[in-house]
Amino acid sequence: MELTVEKKLELLKAKQRIKAALASRPVIYKSFSAEIKSADTETRIVSGYLTSFNKMQDDGDVLIKGCFAKSILERGPESKTARKIAYLYMHDMKDPIGHFTVLKEDDFGLYFEAYIDKIPQGDRVLEQYNSGTLNQHSIGLRYVWDKCQWGEWTLPDGTTTDAFICYELLLFEGSVVTMGSDENTPFLGMKAETIESERNALSRETERILKGLDPESQYEIRKLITKHVSLAETEPQTALKEKGKPEPVDYDKVAKALEIKFLTNQLIN
Repeated sequence: MELTVEKKLELLKAKQRIKAALASRPVIYKSFSAEIKSADTETRIVSGYLTSFNKMQDDGDVLIKGCFAKSILERGPESKTARKIAYLYMHDMKDPIGHFTVLKEDDFGLYFEAYIDKIPQGDRVLEQYNSGTLNQHSIGLRYVWDKCQWGEWTLPDGTTTDAFICYELLLFEGSVVTMGSDENTPFLGMKAETIESERNALSRETERILKGLDPESQYEIRKLITKHVSLAETEPQTALKEKGKPEPVDYDKVAKALEIKFLTNQLIN
């Protein structure tokens, strides 16, 4: 049965609420069942794709070729910065397994080549690439909100649907993972209108503090905040339980503590 216009609008608004909640997160993870083109045990070079373009993803996103161009230019393997896009094990900035030697966009997706370091974790990953035990990748990113938009997308069967079309994304890292992350599902128990202004204010304040930190510290804090958000959405009324008694999270104190820590580090350094 075909949906009415009213029902279609209702579903679109629900999708928009989900995406608005997700876009406020400091880090977003996207997973892809990896097509490993090669994993050479002699050269220790692995190649494949981190994600694909022009296809509807499970979360309703469509990534357009070119969406990673700015990130690759500024922090890719051939960039001048020392703060390059990281190649990690399970999204852990403390556990890099090597470095990207090639990151480029082609018609299929985001192609990579990476050198795996001669370390125990690297040996394990290389072996498990070849055995097929590891066959998924996940990327850590943020939406560039003004470069993404809702639009109509045609599926392979010829039907059309609403999609969130992404023309630019900020890429932090690419990881080999055991199983794709499902940390992006937001809690929808509150009306978006009620929390929109608070979310925007909190995002601005968080970004203001994070900008003063080095990229690695920024990413670690973003991951921690994302985990707190996920936990809060699972049990939205309480978080950070102590001695079995639920305690509300005082986000003003959290922001103040981060600011004090940053200022202290600035004075020390």
